[in-house]
Amino acid sequence: MINTACTSSDDHDDDRSDNDFCPARDDIPDESKDALVASVRKTLIKHPAFMSGTAAIRLCHRTGRFGLEEPGCLLIIGVSGSGKSTLRKEYAKHYPPRDTDEGTEIRVLHLELPAQPTIKNVAERILLEMGDPLFARGSAETMTARIVTLFKNCGVQLMILDEFQHFIDHSSEKIETKVADWLKHLINETKVPFVLMGLRRCARILQSNEQLRRRFSRQISLEPFSVSNKPARRIFNGLILSFWKELPVPPSDELARDARMIEAIHFATFGLMGYVMMLMSVAVQIALEEERTEFDHGVLGRAFVEGIWPDAKESHNPFDHRFVNRPLTMQGEPFFGY
Repeated sequence: MINTACTSSDDHDDDRSDNDFCPARDDIPDESKDALVASVRKTLIKHPAFMSGTAAIRLCHRTGRFGLEEPGCLLIIGVSGSGKSTLRKEYAKHYPPRDTDEGTEIRVLHLELPAQPTIKNVAERILLEMGDPLFARGSAETMTARIVTLFKNCGVQLMILDEFQHFIDHSSEKIETKVADWLKHLINETKVPFVLMGLRRCARILQSNEQLRRRFSRQISLEPFSVSNKPARRIFNGLILSFWKELPVPPSDELARDARMIEAIHFATFGLMGYVMMLMSVAVQIALEEERTEFDHGVLGRAFVEGIWPDAKESHNPFDHRFVNRPLTMQGEPFFGY
């Protein structure tokens, strides 16, 4: 289930020498400590929602190889930290650009939209990603025509656009209609399936064009993990315990045995893997800097403050005994609006 850059330990290897790097020690160079912390942030947890999203993208990609008149497209929505960008990058990693006798082949093209997108600057960014030396030249119409040509010449089979809600955040209804029309035109001309990713509100753009809405009839949602019932809690608990086994600094025995800890981690992260990664990477960093061989409740409490909510009071810290169990979703709290 887990693929990580950190070397994992063998629970049954009693002959492992003291020179192995997994225990935190005072002779680990700062550069190595930084690398260990980075390895935590790069850990890939292939949970069921991630695998479902990957399968949906793969299906889109397969149809894109045949140049269908109406390629099937996909909309992936989810709150910040739910893993959309990780899903995009991980899928595209398996299809890097490659040089051939005919030129550069780009089977999967992916990018993140700028914070204040327009049709022109998005077209410009697509051309830039494809290596067009004149990416900033021309009108939106001429740029779009060049995109169509380059898609064909580079053998593009799938286009993934992330943070698509930015088109909604700084636009009027009239602009949304233009964006929908432009996107429909691009799909029609290239015959390449598109995967759009973003917050839930990005689905609004599809309401501006009936044909576009039909193209994106397949939609999936990446939701936070829940602990509201036993099956859901069992899944989240399994993910955390598996993740802990891969950390360069392990949890203390007391922490690992604490039945309330999974719930505390859920309150601290809202069940979002992006925040779980942040919490654990900061905890590992604290442990390494303080030459600890394990992390405990106190380290997790400090990691929550340093990595997730700097203004948290003791009574609002899930790892403090004064915390009243409740989601941190009130105004001013880290998950307000989720």
